[in-house]
Amino acid sequence: MVEAAISLPLMIITAMLLVRTFVFYLDILTSGIKAHREALEAQDAYKGIMMRTYETEKEVTLLRGGVLINNAGKRLKVRTYMINEDFLVRSGEALD
Repeated sequence: MVEAAISLPLMIITAMLLVRTFVFYLDILTSGIKAHREALEAQDAYKGIMMRTYETEKEVTLLRGGVLINNAGKRLKVRTYMINEDFLVRSGEALD
């Protein structure tokens, strides 16, 4: 009984920590996918003449509480180059 009284709560705490960590990594994945889609939409909507860079940053944090003392967090940075392909093709034809 004494062994079960000690080991059972530790196993439950460990399982809950693993679930919270798994949810945190899924949140990082979904935030990265969302930021990547936003960058692709901005790249498709770009109608300027020159080439530009698109940069954005997002911080994903694990909710504090439970066994964890420190805040776990991940910074996501998305950077892409935006090029107007129509203008690029037309400028190539003008040079010929």
